Amino acid sequence: MGNPLLFLGEEDFLPVMNNEIKKWRQQRVTRGTITSFDGTHLKYYIASPENPKAAVIIVHGMGEFWPKYHEYAWNLFRAGFKVFFLEQRGHGYSEGKCKEADLIYIDDYNTYAEDLHVFMDKIVAKESGNLKKLLLAHSMGGAVGTLFLEKYPDYFTGAVLSSPMMKMKSGNLSPVVVLLLKIYVKLFRKEKSLAPNQKHFNPHTPIETSSAKSVPRFEYQLSCRRRDDHYQMSAATFGWALASIKVHGDIMRGAGKIRIPVTIMTAGDDHLIDPLGYDEIAEKVPQAQFIHYENSRHEIFNADELTRKKYFADVIHVLTKYAQS
Repeated sequence: MGNPLLFLGEEDFLPVMNNEIKKWRQQRVTRGTITSFDGTHLKYYIASPENPKAAVIIVHGMGEFWPKYHEYAWNLFRAGFKVFFLEQRGHGYSEGKCKEADLIYIDDYNTYAEDLHVFMDKIVAKESGNLKKLLLAHSMGGAVGTLFLEKYPDYFTGAVLSSPMMKMKSGNLSPVVVLLLKIYVKLFRKEKSLAPNQKHFNPHTPIETSSAKSVPRFEYQLSCRRRDDHYQMSAATFGWALASIKVHGDIMRGAGKIRIPVTIMTAGDDHLIDPLGYDEIAEKVPQAQFIHYENSRHEIFNADELTRKKYFADVIHVLTKYAQS
């Protein structure tokens, strides 16, 4: 790998983001649109270094978008990976949004997985050639990516799942309560209505209630949301919430089909994910390796400086190992 990469700290993040990384995006990142299986148009981005060692496909989390991953993609690019990023339906500049653009809806996580399947077949296969394909997925994307690995086991060589949503903390409702909720949602057509305890986009959201600890990164991403309403997705609908409860069972039923090496990165101060899901996946995917970051909130890539730099180094080390295997 040569000399280790120097990762950005707190003080140099914004200057580098607004200069070097901005130029990098203009010069080395291409974008495009694909039509998914049901006619939905999805936006994607590709960053291509010289002589890439492997292709990394990023599957983002709920309410996320391309600018939130500028630093992440740049780090992977500098480490020699060709980076593919798909804005999932209902996110960013991809179609599939509700009338209230800050609400997030999905009928079933298999829809997200099929979007990824189309992206892999139409774009990644053509643009990556014989490069090994590595999955890098965060949170909701971790659930999507895990479903994909179960349905399509021959696409990826290895996977890194960052705070993957194997099970939500809010997913501990009894089957009876879930059934009653489904009946209520269907009866009153609430699928695309704001779910309980969810709030519309707040341009003044405080970092204290967020999943991040890095102030400049949080402010950069929030400024992107303020400037562009395509990036203001922030609240779950009833439909998304029910699909997110269901996906836990879907994942666990098929987890034994996963044969590739998987590294799961977990956060000690994660207010969104139920760690019992990690215990379940560890039993069903015995080859899975775990790396824990005790002081991090849900977004380890936006953690405190010490944790974040270790995390990026770990991610690149694992991906490089998978690329060389």
